[in-house]
Amino acid sequence: MKKLTNQLIGITSGRNFRELGGYQTLSGKTIKMHKLLRTGNLADLSPFDLDYLKDYGVKYVVDFRSQEEVDHQPDRVPEGAEYDFDPVFSEDLTNSSRSINDLDNQSKDDADFGFNHMLFAYEDMIRSDSAQSAYRKFFAKLMENDQPSQSLIFHCTAGKDRTGFGALLVLTALGVPLRTIKQDYLLTNITTKDFVDGMVEREKEQGKNKNTLQSIRDIQSVHPEYIDHAIKVMTDDYGSINDYLREVIQLSSADIMDLRRIYLD
Repeated sequence: MKKLTNQLIGITSGRNFRELGGYQTLSGKTIKMHKLLRTGNLADLSPFDLDYLKDYGVKYVVDFRSQEEVDHQPDRVPEGAEYDFDPVFSEDLTNSSRSINDLDNQSKDDADFGFNHMLFAYEDMIRSDSAQSAYRKFFAKLMENDQPSQSLIFHCTAGKDRTGFGALLVLTALGVPLRTIKQDYLLTNITTKDFVDGMVEREKEQGKNKNTLQSIRDIQSVHPEYIDHAIKVMTDDYGSINDYLREVIQLSSADIMDLRRIYLD
């Protein structure tokens, strides 16, 4: 198996911009480089970063954020790329864009508020009509990305939950082992550690109590329990992740073969 590094690409003013190329599948194939990127939002990209992504081959940007998030921090899209608004939730249930004051009110008496809220958000990603429709649209866009050395970016605000669930689905469809998928999911905690630590420290200085600080950390990070919970819900409701891909995402065997032809070497 390819040794996992942080998978980061050379973006200077964005968070969690990661290449999914290089991961090996169960059949020994490898995801092509410059085909598939998972990222945080593109609102803060510098001119250097926009040129970098253009040169990287970015042709499609799929934005899983709500209208409110997009209005607050619109993406800066590389020249020549197509932007697709594809909201998973009607509002940002993962709270990655919610104000700390709102969170303080909900969590100050409950250290588990953030953790439990995230489990609920993952259930909604699996079961809600809006999320199912968004991920079907995402896969339709993945199928369009069939030209050599052209990249598709998919992202939410922090690039970890809606994006992490999208990565779980597409990597499963490509035949990447679950162990690798979970490791990729947890890389967020490495690539955003400084950001999360800084946020928690600032709120601590503002006098937030330990319950609220724990909830901030739980909402801004990923936990193995989050992805395990998502897998359990899909397995309980549909039989397996692959059954979910067939029944909900409506991928046929031919679609999966096409995806593997497009994305694998």
